[in-house]
Amino acid sequence: MISEAIKESMYGLIVIGDDLSSWIAAAAASSKGIKTVLITENGNGCISLIGDLAFETDSAPLTGLGENQVCHSLLNNSGIHPDTSLMNPAFQVILPENRLDFFNGKDELVTELVREFPDLAADIKSFYDASFALSARVEKWITEHPFIRPSGFKEVLDYGKLLPCWAKGIYYNLKLRKMMRQNQAFKKVMEAARVLLSFRTGASNPLFSHFLYSAPLRGAYNFSAGKQDFFTYLIKIIETKGGVHLNRFEVIAVKKDKTVEVTYQDKNRDAFKVEADNLIVSTKWQNMRLIIDRGKKFSFGDFIRPARISHFPFTVHLGIKPQCLPVKMASHVAVISDAEKDIYDNNLIVLKSGARDNTGGASKIPLTATVYLPDEEKIWSKESLNRTALSIIERLEYFLPFLAENIELIDIQDSIDISQKQRNVVNPRYRIRNSLLTRLASKNNQTKFGNIYLTGASLLADIGYEGEIISGLNAASRIISQRK
Repeated sequence: MISEAIKESMYGLIVIGDDLSSWIAAAAASSKGIKTVLITENGNGCISLIGDLAFETDSAPLTGLGENQVCHSLLNNSGIHPDTSLMNPAFQVILPENRLDFFNGKDELVTELVREFPDLAADIKSFYDASFALSARVEKWITEHPFIRPSGFKEVLDYGKLLPCWAKGIYYNLKLRKMMRQNQAFKKVMEAARVLLSFRTGASNPLFSHFLYSAPLRGAYNFSAGKQDFFTYLIKIIETKGGVHLNRFEVIAVKKDKTVEVTYQDKNRDAFKVEADNLIVSTKWQNMRLIIDRGKKFSFGDFIRPARISHFPFTVHLGIKPQCLPVKMASHVAVISDAEKDIYDNNLIVLKSGARDNTGGASKIPLTATVYLPDEEKIWSKESLNRTALSIIERLEYFLPFLAENIELIDIQDSIDISQKQRNVVNPRYRIRNSLLTRLASKNNQTKFGNIYLTGASLLADIGYEGEIISGLNAASRIISQRK
């Protein structure tokens, strides 16, 4: 048994977390020769199984993975070589009266937006021209400063050199707000794009916000053989370097000292221990209290203060006949029910469809429909979630008029269980206050314990989902730098 085999071994690193950031951290450290144990409590990596279908747990499009782009370059430098394919369009936004493709090319995207909103043509063009240029400047900063926030006198001076770009960012953000006031449908389109590309609500850094707006221009990517194959590849890196993947084990205790001792148990409640020099923990780990001093009340803000989860994703999983999907439907689609209603008032459904059947057969494909619900107990009761699930399907029938008759698989109870169980995998929506000095929301991944570090997308909120990957690499770099 794996657990019995490792109990006498000493490791360089233990990583606790089910999210992509944790897997990246474990693989990056392993690729540099650090013997690593990755503990994933829920298992399955990025997928959830219902019946005979596998559903991707997180429906967000991944950006920054193109050749020479920041995530791709940093991963390659860490010995991780993702095999990806570009999606064009990156995603679609659908309103009752509008449909827009967010293309990879700037001219294509501007043309598409101008087609739907001709009265805003000049402002749309100038906004994306400026946003594209500002995004390139931010990408250079991230490449040179992957922890994002400046530390030390020299980095503060370097950050100060961005002030002219910052001023330009403020100006074009004001222009965007003016356009959004002039046209409610345009406002909802841009809000929906932001929900797809960022996991935080509220105002972003005036410069770094353009990095998010330009994300479709950097391209959205799929892993060529699917996310699960990428996760399997990461595990292979860990295991070929002498590490271990402990899947579906629950961590029940963490002893903090010069070395870290983690106690975990299997489904039979048999307990085992593993020791390592260092520990990396996902900010989404539900048992974070285990690394807090006894007697001290746990607060999420102790680690990434000030931050608060505002909305969790709730996903309905459907197996559908491929013929009910429009031919030109993108893999990621944001469907807005009401152009006048608040985007987070259960007004946005994010669709993620699996690969279509090219044989013309009647086999079913996976389709997930995700909404973001407030973190309130009554909204997450089973009765309320049942009503929400039925409402999602009813609203989708406006967009997919033949959906109901083409559903081959649906289990609302399974969808409820998965959505509640996978909170330590998918990214919720956060309210995060920017720093007064830098106006950045990025947080330090160090803790008060010298050998315990954090990873997770919420630490690098300013750069959206690319922060999930870079945060994992940053955590690993803390451990790797000790070996030099």
